Amino acid sequence: MSTAFTEAAHVAALEQAVVNMHRSLEVLGAAAAALDVPVSPQMARGIQVTENAWRAMEQEFGLHAGSVVAKLLGSTARSMTGFANDRRNAGKLLGIRRRNVYLYPGFQFDRVTGAVLPVIPKLLLLADRLGVSHEGLALWLCDRTGQLHDDRPVDHLQEPDLILAATENHFGVEW
Repeated sequence: MSTAFTEAAHVAALEQAVVNMHRSLEVLGAAAAALDVPVSPQMARGIQVTENAWRAMEQEFGLHAGSVVAKLLGSTARSMTGFANDRRNAGKLLGIRRRNVYLYPGFQFDRVTGAVLPVIPKLLLLADRLGVSHEGLALWLCDRTGQLHDDRPVDHLQEPDLILAATENHFGVEW
């Protein structure tokens, strides 16, 4: 790669970063101004960390619409979105609410067959028993945890006993 091309790409990346920064300031400033109460820096930072986690999950695994999931699972239902909603409501599919719709993290599907991994309904049942939101479960699955020696639970979904124990140990502890 030529030095001129590398420098041009670097300059373009920096310019895009500046544009993104200005857009972020504008949008976040308007959101903060619309509130009747002050927002602590810690709260604002926590919201941004969570948003970044959702974006990382979407980039790595995909967050699929119900119609995409229905096709993946071979549904012939008239309402493809309804099929995914029915599976989610029955505790057979992990759905998270984002931007007023349910989306389905791609990590719960077998990469070869497309089927929902057998551990997913068990995780959902456990999360419900422990009072953990499905959004909280999805975020935890993609984060490193001491329960798995700093591995991500999502990387061990083919080991149901390990994941279920780690989930119970993480969320089931009462102080």
